[in-house]
Amino acid sequence: MTMGFDEDLDDAVRQALRDMIRWIGELRGLSDTDAYTLCSLAADFHVTQMVNMAKGAHCMLPNSILK
Repeated sequence: MTMGFDEDLDDAVRQALRDMIRWIGELRGLSDTDAYTLCSLAADFHVTQMVNMAKGAHCMLPNSILK
């Protein structure tokens, strides 16, 4: 799971996605393109907070995908 925080929810989601792409690439040796493709097929996003002008988003992948 990765998280992103920003005043703009779209930017928070982008940050969480970019972190997930980087993390998957490092963890499994995938290129950015392959990691992005995996995320587009299997990633799920959740809004985690919307307080004090800060918005947060989680990007999650099922553990079974990463095995």
